[in-house]
Amino acid sequence: MITLEQHELKSMLAEAAQIGADRAIEALVTYNLGDAAERLGISRTTLHRRMAEGKIKAVDGRITAAEIRRYLAE
Repeated sequence: MITLEQHELKSMLAEAAQIGADRAIEALVTYNLGDAAERLGISRTTLHRRMAEGKIKAVDGRITAAEIRRYLAE
């Protein structure tokens, strides 16, 4: 069994809440294709190829940060 002091628990909960908020905001952030390609470490041509293959999904011609994270995790 793990025992935590109240201040330790509060700190852990605050950190978890911040991580959750960051991920929620990240899901809303979108990048134009050039910026998305740069974040992915690939060329725009390769990005277009991955999109055509269905490996990366665009929303209204933009790539979400969540999609970039998903693709990089594969």
